[in-house]
Amino acid sequence: MHIEALRIRMFAEPHLIQINGATVGDFSMLLSNNASTGGTCFGDSGGPNYLGTSNVIAAVTSFGRNGNCAGTGGVFRLDRKNVLDFVGQFLK
Repeated sequence: MHIEALRIRMFAEPHLIQINGATVGDFSMLLSNNASTGGTCFGDSGGPNYLGTSNVIAAVTSFGRNGNCAGTGGVFRLDRKNVLDFVGQFLK
């Protein structure tokens, strides 16, 4: 048996729902998850969230808000000094 997988980069274009709010604090953002713009689901945790069309990783997929991968999902922001300091020590 021969198994072959296509290497296709999947992506979504979610919309910002909340930043610096009660649900996410100042360390996460809440993004849309829906059929028209796409989003994240189970198994996506730790994946990158790029800044626009750049190769800059602005956040890392962190959590979902419900069991059917719809509505909203949370990402951990990488723009905080303490986070940049932590990550930076591994990029030297």
